[in-house]
Amino acid sequence: MRYLAPDFVVRSFLDITPEDVRELSPDSLAICVDIDGTVTDFHAPEVPADAQARLRSFSDAGFLTFIVSNCSGRRVTEVHRLFDDLVTGVVTPFDCLGPEDDDDTGRSHRKPAPDMLLAVAARYWVTDPATGVERTPRPEELLMVGDQIFKDVIAAKQAGAPSVLVPRLGNRDHVGVRVAQRPVEAVVRAALRLPVRDEDWPHRLTPVRHR
Repeated sequence: MRYLAPDFVVRSFLDITPEDVRELSPDSLAICVDIDGTVTDFHAPEVPADAQARLRSFSDAGFLTFIVSNCSGRRVTEVHRLFDDLVTGVVTPFDCLGPEDDDDTGRSHRKPAPDMLLAVAARYWVTDPATGVERTPRPEELLMVGDQIFKDVIAAKQAGAPSVLVPRLGNRDHVGVRVAQRPVEAVVRAALRLPVRDEDWPHRLTPVRHR
């Protein structure tokens, strides 16, 4: 069960500040964020102004910022339209396709697979805070933020990155997630003594004590 526990919890993506990340996760150089249920409601056509401002606050503070989404098909183009001007990069399963595998559809690269986070670590560059030298970030320097234990948290665990769990934003959901996954995750959160009710979630980034 401890494998399913995030490193941090907080009431909303909007409640994560650059200052709290620097204090509580000082090795993090990049913020990787899920979309549906985290930054917007499921397949929302626009990004709320407050979420745009929060994403920009991380860039302004010197963090790299990434959207890490399981989207596919036409939604990939839509996600790029929504986020290309807001973040360092948008990474989808399409970006992890094997160049020599004509049968690779991208499905195997979706979270909870770590592939998209590992792609961020392999393809982008950060300035080492200690030496000032440009290098690729290490997986443990990526902070994954998402609303699903069985996708976002496990993907981070497999990549070796810390994770932040937030409650689902909005009322809509993928039908399979709503029917099969959300009830199980509620049980897991209770078993791990993570927040379950809306009022249980902290208003500031809070470390999880692994039991």
